[in-house]
Amino acid sequence: MIKGANIHKKYGTVEVLKGVDMEINKGEVVAIVGPSGSGKSTLLHILSTLDRPDEGHIEVSGKTIEYQPQLNPPPAAWWKRAINLLIDIVLSGTIAFLIAQITGFQLSDADPALASVGDVLAGFSWVTYLYLGIIIILYYTLMEWSTGRTLAKFITQTKVIVEAEATRPGFLICLIRSVCRFLPLEFISGFSKRPVTWHDSLASSTVIDSKLAYQKKMSHSLTPKQLSLFRNQHIGFVFQFHHLLPEFTAIENVCIPGWLAGRKKAEVKAEAERLLEMLGLSHRMENKPNEMSGGEQQRVAVARALINKPGIVFADEPTGNLDSANARDLHQLFFDLRKQFNQTFLIVTHNEELAQLSDRVLRMRDGRIEATPADA
Repeated sequence: MIKGANIHKKYGTVEVLKGVDMEINKGEVVAIVGPSGSGKSTLLHILSTLDRPDEGHIEVSGKTIEYQPQLNPPPAAWWKRAINLLIDIVLSGTIAFLIAQITGFQLSDADPALASVGDVLAGFSWVTYLYLGIIIILYYTLMEWSTGRTLAKFITQTKVIVEAEATRPGFLICLIRSVCRFLPLEFISGFSKRPVTWHDSLASSTVIDSKLAYQKKMSHSLTPKQLSLFRNQHIGFVFQFHHLLPEFTAIENVCIPGWLAGRKKAEVKAEAERLLEMLGLSHRMENKPNEMSGGEQQRVAVARALINKPGIVFADEPTGNLDSANARDLHQLFFDLRKQFNQTFLIVTHNEELAQLSDRVLRMRDGRIEATPADA
């Protein structure tokens, strides 16, 4: 159900996780305990796909989650990028002119006797500029999509990458880059000493030297959109701070993940009503968070975590802001839900009472899971 292999994580120079291996079976309630700073919450966030490890991989609900390494390769020298821009302007204009001539398109309605280039350009109709713009956009898009480079980048030995992942750009990114070339741009930034253009920044791309290799995408890696969809359908979250949206009622807060999943509104609302009634909140459905107690808000957060019937529920200090009575009620609720739905619960907690009720307790210290007597 949940597997983690050789998980490492650093924040700056601080190594938080130092090669964690763990496995949790379906239907288990497992507690992770340990001193503050031992890496408990970081591990939970990685296993729940909210954060990404520097090394290792995880498996959740039968899906192996792997990530592209975040490399952030340095951009090409500023002068190469400047030459790229100048050559692109010349080449794209020349290509547009030649294609227009070949296709027999009438470039200008201007009088041939006009003396200056400015006069000729002023004589072009808006249709002419639209036609040339489409040609230039197609040129940039198709060249960068098929090769990662334009003719200018072949000359300067540079190429386009998607930032951080260092992969070749897809069609949409190339199209955005091409369209953005017609927007205003900063030619050279005095701070970075390199050209900074709208088509780089808005498309989350950059230009690097061609000697830097593209990264090969991992077969199991998910795009951010695919990962969000997977998280929405298979994982539930309960946090120490409930994070209810203050402008929505209890039932609306519970419904939101179901609506985001594309389910029918009536079906989601009926399921939300059933969950809130099961949690003893039938009289609070139309109340907003500031009209409810802390325990009631946390139960609404539990209902929200369950609305899409996830196989796994991750809870990060779920009773940290509750009094003893509400904490005990929430503890019991987790075990009732496990019994009713056979869901898996992974809970980070400082509450020893909750930990001891769990099927297993994993103790963390200094970024590692301590061996239990059975493991030793």
